Amino acid sequence: MKKIIQLLFSFLIRIVYLGYKAEGLNALLLFLPAKMIPDLLRKHGAKIGAEVEIHSPLIIHNASAEPGKHYANLNIGNGCYMGREVFLDLKDTILIEDRVTISMRVTLITHTDAGRSPISKRMPASQSPIHLRHGVYIGAGATVLQGVDAGAEAIIAAGALARKNIPERSTVAGVPAQILLAEKKPK
Repeated sequence: MKKIIQLLFSFLIRIVYLGYKAEGLNALLLFLPAKMIPDLLRKHGAKIGAEVEIHSPLIIHNASAEPGKHYANLNIGNGCYMGREVFLDLKDTILIEDRVTISMRVTLITHTDAGRSPISKRMPASQSPIHLRHGVYIGAGATVLQGVDAGAEAIIAAGALARKNIPERSTVAGVPAQILLAEKKPK
């Protein structure tokens, strides 16, 4: 039974991709079983390590239009976990090192663009990568903005807005995120 379901999902992926390319893949990421998500992302350009668990719905914005490289700006290391309703903006690179935990409803935004708004004259479009180093933990509902480099084993508390770099082994919380605790590296 499991093999039949996998075949049906594989067929669905091919059909949807033929008709809608990256937009179709993004729609499938809203309901695919967790075991199928890493393989689909890999097949379309993401670099994903071993033992990675990603739950649906996964929401991806700004996938590349280039066939085979739709998710090339996504790099996930070994042993990582992503909860439900994670939002990934792939306008620029998101680099997630090994053993990072991203809780449910976390948002990672790599760009700002006011579009056609008159504000765009004061706030020009910009983009820069996000780097989550080894062992980072991001609590539910947190937002990480473009250009943030979260140091190894940093904790971003639930609901925090991280807009600046976060030192390793520190805990940040609040809007905007402030350092609550900065631990020394063990000897």
